[in-house]
Amino acid sequence: MRAQLVLSESGLASLFAAGLTPGWLKAWLQAAGAQSVDVCMLEQEAWKRAADWFVFFASEAELFRVALHFGRRLQARDDGSPGLLGISPFVLDNPSRHAWYFRNTPSPTRVLLLPLGDIAGDRQRWLALLNDNQPLMPLYIVPQEASEAPAGACPLEAGLYATAIAPPDGAAVLNDGGYLPEEWLMQALNRRGLMARFAESCTAGGLSERLSRQPGSSGVLDSAWVVYSNEAKVHLLGVPASLIEKHGAVSREVVEAMAKSGSDADHTCVSVSGIAGPSGGSDAKPVGTVWIAAGLPDGSVHSVCHQFPGSRAEVRNRAVIHAFHLLCGLLLKTA
Repeated sequence: MRAQLVLSESGLASLFAAGLTPGWLKAWLQAAGAQSVDVCMLEQEAWKRAADWFVFFASEAELFRVALHFGRRLQARDDGSPGLLGISPFVLDNPSRHAWYFRNTPSPTRVLLLPLGDIAGDRQRWLALLNDNQPLMPLYIVPQEASEAPAGACPLEAGLYATAIAPPDGAAVLNDGGYLPEEWLMQALNRRGLMARFAESCTAGGLSERLSRQPGSSGVLDSAWVVYSNEAKVHLLGVPASLIEKHGAVSREVVEAMAKSGSDADHTCVSVSGIAGPSGGSDAKPVGTVWIAAGLPDGSVHSVCHQFPGSRAEVRNRAVIHAFHLLCGLLLKTA
């Protein structure tokens, strides 16, 4: 099964605004049964190659031009808005809008036209149209570098890849259902009836921003502190200044104190402190050093140190992913 994922420039911008990469869409299509997925830009001609599935993500006007390419005709709907002759639209949410699906008979080609907006939340709906409601295959989301991935794995973002091959026992796995990190964390918090707090230094609000992308996140996201300076850590979280002076802000002792300060019987708290670069590192703590801690309602605090590669943005993204991975693992383990 060959698939073409075709994005216009406006579609790519919409995708990035949602914090998604084309890699996520590619991985979901593979989980639905596509053996190969080519990612193309609508403005180029490469997408016109033969395929079994065509998935377009673009503005409505661009999608109608695509429909004309496949021999479809436009028709005004009852409300006066444009539609496609003989094709009933289906509704996507966030925002509510029409999308279209048709089979380009007599060939078996299936064409999916997705207008700008959220397409992650409704993916089960449009993937089911492509694969005739067949169950999705397992899709393991692994918080490791793509260079460590098995053959055929799909890079998703910095420090994260998807694979259909089950990792060996004991390997780090965020989930096996193709869920976004924020989706998985929201599920874990809901299962435990807990709310999350974040105390962030180098990620500067990245944890709370990522969780808040999810509709309904107000049910699991309580609050966040951006404590970039040492003074903020002391005054807002009560971290002893002597602790920072002795161990440094990027240390196990400090992130554990941050996480402990923010957690209680009803709230978890994840804290992050690191050196994102490109400057600020030392021999003892080079650029990419990030400490992460999670405080749980039972009073326990768990911490881990990472040495992340990449640019400043990539280090920060990896820190967010691994912070979610740490908390999700602890919540599932202590459930």
